[in-house]
Amino acid sequence: MRPNIRSISGALLMLVIIPIFAGLLACMPEHIPLGNPERARINPEMSGIWFTADSDELLGQVVVLQAWDKRTWLVVNVLIEEPVDDEAYDLSTYDGLVRWLDDGHARDDETPLATLLYKGWLTKIGGETFLTWEVRGLPNDESSDDAGLLDPWFWWDFRVTEFGGNTLVLHLIDEDFPPLKEAPRTPRGWEKVIRKHARNEALYLENAARFRRVDPGHEELFGDLVGQALVGEL
Repeated sequence: MRPNIRSISGALLMLVIIPIFAGLLACMPEHIPLGNPERARINPEMSGIWFTADSDELLGQVVVLQAWDKRTWLVVNVLIEEPVDDEAYDLSTYDGLVRWLDDGHARDDETPLATLLYKGWLTKIGGETFLTWEVRGLPNDESSDDAGLLDPWFWWDFRVTEFGGNTLVLHLIDEDFPPLKEAPRTPRGWEKVIRKHARNEALYLENAARFRRVDPGHEELFGDLVGQALVGEL
């Protein structure tokens, strides 16, 4: 294991019990967890540091898939916003983010970063592979507008549309797919529908999340970014 991955792992272990950014999750889909993480098996080749461009509000995401055991990943998701008053970098591109990191901006106290933490596992249904992320570590504060987010936990369910070494493409299941809306809101109810419609593109949101693996020569830069984001949450 490379030194920067070891340092990220240590920070992740500390972060498991730290409350994080409930407000960012208020608009999460009310998904149902697929499969059983106690019987799952990760694909070790998917472990590592990944980058994807995001929405207009959050211009980039860095995702670390860190094996927790042979069944599940600990997933850390760093959301990156454009630095204030700095138009020299395009953080929606990999090269722009690398330049930004190489110039030391990840260490700025005012760097707009947010960190989300998940438990992740794989499931095969209907001939397709799905990646489920279970949100972890959110505060259950009854005085908050986000009270109740933990009852139950919230999940993201993705179909792994493409995976090949340096590319990972994920399609989020559309909770408004009519047969899903009519199905019982239980894992068995959802999996019955998904098994039947797994290869029906209407089951998924149109826009895919396209990740590229961070180049080996840039792992230290991205590892520093993730470490800085995690330290900021402690």
